[in-house]
Order: sequence, then C-alpha cells, then structure tokens
Amino acid sequence: MNEQQLTRCQKCGNRLETCGHLQICKVCGYWTQAGTARMDSIVVIC
Repeated sequence: MNEQQLTRCQKCGNRLETCGHLQICKVCGYWTQAGTARMDSIVVIC
C-alpha cells in the first residue's frame, strides 16, 4: 500500500477499501481519491 493512502475512514474509523483510484468505506460511504484525503468537512473562516 502507498504510504500516502489512508488506511482508516476519517468519519467512522473502519478500514477503507481501494477500488481503482478511489478508497471507499463500505460502512458509512466515505470516499476519497487514493493518495489524498477529502477535506470537505473542514471549514476555514478567516
């Protein structure tokens, strides 16, 4: 596994499954592109 890929879901903590270029949590539906982390739940206010 690539060291830059996530191994655990950022929402529920379960193991992510790699499917092509995506990593998907089969428990809660969280997904991210392999090698990245989705940041959509973080809001930055300046």
